[in-house]
Amino acid sequence: MIRLPSVMLALISAGAPLLSTAGDLSLEDFAYAIPITTPAPSSAYRIAIPLDVYRNVAHDDLRDVRVFNARGEAVPSEVQDAVPKPAIQAQGLSLPVFPLRADARVTLDGLQISVQSQRAAVRVQADHQSTEPPPITGYVVDARGLTLPLSAFHLNWPGSAPDFSGSLRIESSDDLAVWHLVKSDSPVVNLRAEGAQLVQSRVEFPSTKAQFWRLAWVGKPAPFELSSVIADTAVDSPQVAQMSLTVAATSRDDKRREFSFDLGARLPVSQLTIELPEPNSVAKLQILSRARPSDSWRQVTEADFFRVQSGASEQTNDRITIATDFDRYWLARLTPADNAFGNAAPELHVAWNARDLVFLARGSGPFVLAYGNGSAVAARSDLSLLLKGVSVERAELGAPRSAGGPARLQPAPRFVPWKMVILWSTLGLGVMLLGWMAYRLSREISRAQAPKA
Repeated sequence: MIRLPSVMLALISAGAPLLSTAGDLSLEDFAYAIPITTPAPSSAYRIAIPLDVYRNVAHDDLRDVRVFNARGEAVPSEVQDAVPKPAIQAQGLSLPVFPLRADARVTLDGLQISVQSQRAAVRVQADHQSTEPPPITGYVVDARGLTLPLSAFHLNWPGSAPDFSGSLRIESSDDLAVWHLVKSDSPVVNLRAEGAQLVQSRVEFPSTKAQFWRLAWVGKPAPFELSSVIADTAVDSPQVAQMSLTVAATSRDDKRREFSFDLGARLPVSQLTIELPEPNSVAKLQILSRARPSDSWRQVTEADFFRVQSGASEQTNDRITIATDFDRYWLARLTPADNAFGNAAPELHVAWNARDLVFLARGSGPFVLAYGNGSAVAARSDLSLLLKGVSVERAELGAPRSAGGPARLQPAPRFVPWKMVILWSTLGLGVMLLGWMAYRLSREISRAQAPKA
């Protein structure tokens, strides 16, 4: 009788060596490398992807970019958008505030208003005289000392102020004569009950720039006087970090009035402009691109470009936003062809959103950034969830150097994976052998159980 365990062990032993492959890519499998400097210990680091990486990778999606530790092991990494510059908000500034009494009409008619200084310079005085001051129906706030738009006011009142629930009408003006409605109804609350307190003292409104503000109670005025008003400047939206490149024309066709440009890399261009060679020039240009010199040109956009001298400075058109374009070769074509802007050639200026490479500091440093491999496949990890709550330190890059050399940028020649062919053939043969053995075993059992004549 054939022993099944012995046969299986023999087949597995025969195929095990074939399961070993060349392993992951090593540092020498990449064309170039850059040393990484980590200033402080951390579980993860972030490095800005420099222009040299774009110029020397084989794939637009940066799949042939790796980070290696001191043991030569590739560590988990992911290409991410660069962290936007944080939004800037100036700290609240207390502004001069002037109460408006009930005898002061909403348009401020009948008030004596004088301006004496740049800051606390507004004096609001009513003609009405009374031993009992009328209730305060609103306030004028002097914001001439601020240059940024405002988006909110913090209202402060005495801690012993009585309960109140109402709303404010917010208006703005630059001359105390003409007022513009900013927000018609902004709630203000000061309530207490059994030791608890509910306070709504911050009034928000659309970002607005003005020299003066008027806060008027809607309906019943508050039974207390504001002690101060603190303004919040409008929050700037986070700025996406960008990289840019300016290249001169590599060739020109004077007959067709065309100028060719080579970026030297496949960049994710999202904005561009043409820098005209001479001041006081205007030109209508078609912008075209292509991935390879053998490809046909593809129109990207058409626009007017200008460069105008204005005293000691120059005015130029803003960058034009386009759909992300990875093409390396670009063309600017004058339309109509007889349009002209001087004898010199223009320059192409492109910009793209910066990207970072985030990696986990597995193993010990120093770490090395490697890039440029024509045969690499995507091998990145999704680190966004793993890094929640984890401090990611910024690391710096050194000077690029050669690793495996430019030959690594070419795809590896196609070959037959003989090891895998032999492995699967061996496993298939093993399955067939096991089937034959099971068949022989069942026949032997049948004969043993058959009654003898």
